[in-house]
Amino acid sequence: MDTPAQLTFLVFGDLHGRVLPAFRFASYWARRAKRRVAGLLQVGDLGYFPNPAAMDRATVRHAKDDPLELGTLDVVTTNPLAQATFEDDPHAPPGLWFTAGNHEDFKELERLALASGKQPDFAVDAYWKVRGIKDGHVKVLPERSTWVIEPPPELAAEPADAAAELRVGAVWGVDGDGPNGRKNLPPRGYIDHRAVDRLAWEEFDVLLSHDAPKDAKRVGYGSEALRALIGVAKPKFAFFGHYGGDGSWLEGEPGETQVYHLAGFELRTRDGHPETGSVGVLDHTAGGWEFNFIGDDDLKPFSRHNWKWV
Repeated sequence: MDTPAQLTFLVFGDLHGRVLPAFRFASYWARRAKRRVAGLLQVGDLGYFPNPAAMDRATVRHAKDDPLELGTLDVVTTNPLAQATFEDDPHAPPGLWFTAGNHEDFKELERLALASGKQPDFAVDAYWKVRGIKDGHVKVLPERSTWVIEPPPELAAEPADAAAELRVGAVWGVDGDGPNGRKNLPPRGYIDHRAVDRLAWEEFDVLLSHDAPKDAKRVGYGSEALRALIGVAKPKFAFFGHYGGDGSWLEGEPGETQVYHLAGFELRTRDGHPETGSVGVLDHTAGGWEFNFIGDDDLKPFSRHNWKWV
């Protein structure tokens, strides 16, 4: 059993609709590790398309072969599958907080963000469990009101260090300025430099972005604005997705921002289990915050074939 002072979040790569599988994986991992998960963080391309008519061509193409791409349709209205995942599972985390990638319904995200008023985040689902962090804003986690529910007895109790908190900043979209930037996206699919400027004045522990800081993953790719933001704000961690290949640590000297790429959590491996480096554990203990990817031995028992009941 882990010490009761531990505060744990899971960080996910691109989901492309696999919202309920992510929550179910968190429940599976919590039971396996005998830890309580305070929340999920996600690096964009949630695949938020509550209206099928608004889906982009890539999502429609992938959905023809893989219905998990349509998973956000399972969370925007109440239904038995979402109820079982969000409400009936005592090991489910209290929520998931995400930034926007380039495969989202941006008009709907902006409408929901505006409707939320001055809050730094906003719900996109019928259960208020899936929450976007506004572009250029900081969300403080965990939300203490979610900790009043008694945890299952086999898991660690509420952390003794009740003052511990995680400040999470978000930047939406991908780079559109460089020679290798994506073209023909909706305007909101690109990084807004006003959001980057706003975050430069904030203090936060984690930066969630969809694109990489320039040259972090591939030379000539990524965002110079994100690179500059990290240099000014100096968060402890910067997590991004968007690119293919296994997730990995990329850069960061001791005491500097640790930059990680998260692989897509898409369950498209040969046996349908999560991709290597698609999810990791962000822990706060007496020594501070640390991040480690979940190893393949813990990924492989979970798959697209058994996620509803594993």
